Amino acid sequence: MSAQLDPKFIDFIVRTYADDFNGYRRDILGMKPAEWQDRVGLSLQHKKRTSVSAAHGIGKTGMAAAAIHWFAATRPKFAIVATANTEDQLQKKLWRELAKVNDQAKNKEWFKWESRTFTRFGNPTTQAIALPNNENNPGAFAGTHEDHVLGVFDEAAEIPDSIWEVFNGAMTTPGARWLAISNPRRSEGFFYHTVFGDHAARREGDVERKGKWNPFVIKAADSPFVPKSYPEEMLGIYKSEQDDRYRIQVLGLPPRTDPSQFISSDMVNAAMEREVPLFKRWPLILGCDVGRGDRSVMLPRRGRKVLDKIEIINGSRTTDFARRIAEEIRFYREEDGLQAEVVIEELGMGVGVVETLQDMGYGDHVWGVNTGNPSNEPNLYRNLRCEMWDLTRQWLEETVELPNEDQLRKDLLTIRKKPSGGTGVLTLESKEDMRRRRLPSPDVGDALALTFSIDVDLLPEKEDGWNDAWKSQSAGASGSWMGN
Repeated sequence: MSAQLDPKFIDFIVRTYADDFNGYRRDILGMKPAEWQDRVGLSLQHKKRTSVSAAHGIGKTGMAAAAIHWFAATRPKFAIVATANTEDQLQKKLWRELAKVNDQAKNKEWFKWESRTFTRFGNPTTQAIALPNNENNPGAFAGTHEDHVLGVFDEAAEIPDSIWEVFNGAMTTPGARWLAISNPRRSEGFFYHTVFGDHAARREGDVERKGKWNPFVIKAADSPFVPKSYPEEMLGIYKSEQDDRYRIQVLGLPPRTDPSQFISSDMVNAAMEREVPLFKRWPLILGCDVGRGDRSVMLPRRGRKVLDKIEIINGSRTTDFARRIAEEIRFYREEDGLQAEVVIEELGMGVGVVETLQDMGYGDHVWGVNTGNPSNEPNLYRNLRCEMWDLTRQWLEETVELPNEDQLRKDLLTIRKKPSGGTGVLTLESKEDMRRRRLPSPDVGDALALTFSIDVDLLPEKEDGWNDAWKSQSAGASGSWMGN
């Protein structure tokens, strides 16, 4: 019997490396260590979902192949599905890399590598499968159920969203793991959101508590496999670190924005990662978007902060939503001594909410807004809705804070500009336009925009010394915990 097939050797590897991917890479696969791979490896061991946005040439395909080998060697029964953006990437790079990794492994005799499968001990129930992605047949990724499941998505930025949604159903057991790794060639799509968007953990605890992805951004300079001269060479070619090609190839960052995108992800990400002090003189505004038989939203903003108390209420009647707003007004009066200014989109059912609140005695502080009315500056904005959304965008350019709310982020990033016909007048897509793109109405984003539809002194911060306090606080900050 070969020493590699000795039961004691098999047991030793399982016991020693089941929870030590980084040790397995070094000791069993003979791979050179890289600090970024160790960080990602720890995440793969302990977190269900790990996503890596990577610069060129850092060794990401080798990392993905090593993950497959480790998982196949250390789990009693497993299901592994590997895919990539194209058939060539899957077969000629990832699957070929797995063959190379196995050739140098100290336990290579355990496995049989074939063009579509990687089988342990000749048992088809312990097998990794190379499965080409097919947007027209996402069901091929369904039905992957074992106590130990691994999904490896290579060059994941261009894998269709439908594939992600289907494979998500395999992540139901504690032993499930999912590694997505890619050059960030797009500023939208499922992969983008696992690192930079609403699927990414932005504060400690989000990975476990909210089922989010543990994200990493790996620059070329972070990898020992990339020549140290490479960033400078690319800067000489592209002239600026803000050039999208430099960002993708050297910094591991996505394009700054889609040309039609109205609010950039950089602004939203910064606001959701930032914490700003709250000053007592900041007034409270409740932005209320009234659903038409659907969901209604209530969003509180005080000056530079949207409070982490956004409420999304499904199927509420007009009178019920009005009573809920009244409860909120009383809460802020009694708890914080604040009078809330309530801004309501006065269209359809919104009229009834405004009238009900007026009948309840809150009329002096309730503002009904018809967002289809002309703007205050018709030479700049098509209507009031465009104006208040642009004021929201301008506010996000400042030092402000947003809660890490998935739906708010989606709404802010999905709304698009429309051509102005050379007039320079800002025109945004309507809710009907968004429905044609199969997107829901941006109700939470509209609720935030409504807080900018009336003229309220929102930033009386000079007398409170807010600017000095912020400068002092930010000067001592060490950066976001996401700086990995």
